Order: sequence, then C-alpha cells, then structure tokens
Amino acid sequence: MKENSKKVKTMNKQKNSILINDTADVGIGTLIIFIAMVLVAAVAAAVLIQTSGILQQKAQQTGKEAATEVTSNLNIVSVIGNIGNLSGTEKIDNFTIAVQLSAGGQNIDFQSVVMKYIDNQTSDTMNYSTAPLTSPLNTTSFNYSEERSSGTTNTVLQVGELSILTIQPSNALGLREKGLIEIVPETGTMIMKEVIAPSTWGTKNYIQLFP
Repeated sequence: MKENSKKVKTMNKQKNSILINDTADVGIGTLIIFIAMVLVAAVAAAVLIQTSGILQQKAQQTGKEAATEVTSNLNIVSVIGNIGNLSGTEKIDNFTIAVQLSAGGQNIDFQSVVMKYIDNQTSDTMNYSTAPLTSPLNTTSFNYSEERSSGTTNTVLQVGELSILTIQPSNALGLREKGLIEIVPETGTMIMKEVIAPSTWGTKNYIQLFP
C-alpha cells in the first residue's frame, strides 16, 4: 500500500509540474516580440533607403546645376510659366526665361544659340526666331528680346544686360510634371534648368518656377 501511495504522490507531482510549467508561453511571447522588432526594423530600413535615394538624386541635380553655373558664361536668372496663355488649357504652354552673362563673361550672339526643351514625352529643338516679337510662337523657334540693354538693342547679349527668351514647347506642362530647359551657346558650356510644376495653380496665370 505504501508503494502505491508513493506512486500516486509522484504522479500527482508530475501532473502539477506540467500544469504550472509556463516556459513555453513565455517563449512564444518572446518570439512574437522578436518578430515585431524585425518587422519594425525592416520598415525603418526601407524608409531610410528610399529617403537616401531621393536625397542623392537631389544632390546630384544640384551638383550638376552648380557645376554648370561655374563653368558657363551664361546664367538663368528666372523662369516663369504662362498658364493657358496660348492653348487655353490648365497647363503651362510657354515659358519666359530671363538670362544674363556672368561677370567677365564673353558676349553671346543668340542668333547662333540653340535651345532645347525635354520632358517625359517630347524633345523640342528651337533656333532663334527672325520673325517679329508680335508674331505667334511656335515649337521650333524661340523669341529673344532685351529687357535691360547697355546700348543699341540687338541679338548680342553683353555683360550688364538682361535678355528675355520665350519658348513654346510642343507638350504643355501639367501639374506636378517636370521639364528640362537647355541653352546651348555657340561656344562655351551648355546650361540647363529643371522646372517642376506645382501641385496647384491657384488663381494665378503666371507661375514662377525659378528661383
């Protein structure tokens, strides 16, 4: 009888130890917390990678523009987009670009300058327009005028003068869209300026895209 009672007591102890053993529960909780930490770390890493990529692209674009300004005689002062001025649409269909020479820069004859406009759909090449400034714009030529002249108004840009270039791309610029304006002088380095349309036009007919 004593042996049987001992066996019963031993079995009861084993059952009690099994019932109160919560080690497995603790292990599962730890595993869940670990998986959650891994997921959070993965999301954070993805955000950091995406952010670093965007910053790298902006840094590269800024570096290109800075290098262009340093090595070129010509500087873009401002870029203004005219909304629906010609097409009547809610898009920028022509651009007014103010340019001037850098200090010590050499004169540039804009009759020999080529301009380009590039977006995600088209690429337009434009030459100097010999038509009067009052003539309608087209996609193959640009208008040149001098806003500030140091002498007789002509097509040659000199130091101290401010000239206005007007272009009409074949593809209008819509909201949040990008375009690239390039000015290629006869001698010297090409200059370029990326323009980005805002998220809304508001009530404006003219949008300053740069600076």
